[in-house]
This record gives sequence, structure tokens and C-alpha cells, in this order.
Amino acid sequence: QDSDCEADSIRKAYIEREMALNAPGTPAADFAMLMADSSTARLSDRRGAPLLLVLFDPECDDCRRALLALAALRPDGLPALAVFAEGDEELWPRAQAEVPEGWDVALDTDGVYSLGIYSPEFTPGIYLLDADGRVLARSSSPQSIESKVKGLRLR
Repeated sequence: QDSDCEADSIRKAYIEREMALNAPGTPAADFAMLMADSSTARLSDRRGAPLLLVLFDPECDDCRRALLALAALRPDGLPALAVFAEGDEELWPRAQAEVPEGWDVALDTDGVYSLGIYSPEFTPGIYLLDADGRVLARSSSPQSIESKVKGLRLR
């Protein structure tokens, strides 16, 4: 009985920690990445305009479906960045091919899941960021953030 209670307590603490990572209203955790053109960048370099950020895995069917759905609902003028999280450099060319045309694509070089700054529970990890890098919405489903994307005021 005590072990069940302890396990429940551990599970609850894990879920609370995962839900707090990059929650709406908080600054998106910064990380380093390798861009498709071989330059290096940080997520914080993208501040100044709203951003649709997707953490994905090219071997994930849900990720591929989400990228296609997001491409269809993304308004013109909303920058989009797809990041192959915890990426394997051998799969990097394939990852680039999975990303819709007109999106920036990057390889996570920090290990965002290993560092515990993003949650693998949200895969794909879809984040809508404001111009200051704060999370407006977070989901693993394009449909659940569609109204936030459509409600953005783009310059």
C-alpha cells in the first residue's frame, strides 16, 4: 500500500514538472541548433516576431501528420521553425525532407529532452511563441492551437 502511494506521489511530481516546462505565459527555454545551411543559432535569436516552433522526429508518424496540418493552417507571415529534437545526425537529411516548404529547419544540438528543458511527453511538441519568446500555446495537436494561430496579429 505504501509503495503504491509513493509511486503515485512520484508520478504526480513527474507530471507536474513536465506540465510546467514551457507552459503558456512562460519564456520558451533557449537552446542551440544547427540550421539546414550549416550555421548555428539559438532559439532566442528568433525573437522579434511570433514563431511557430515544432519539435519533431522524422520517424514519428504523428509528427509528420502534424507538420502537414500545421503547414495548412499557418497564415502567411508567421515564421515557422521545425527542430529535429535529440536528432541523430544520420537522420538529419531525412528530417530536412519532412519539413514543409517555406519553414526553417534545424537540428537540436543541446539535447532538449536530455537536459529536461522540453518535455518528450509533447511529441510532436508544438509551441506558438510571441515576439518576446513567451509561450502563447503548447500542444501535440495542431487542432488544439489552431484558434491561437488564427488569432495572431502579424505585421
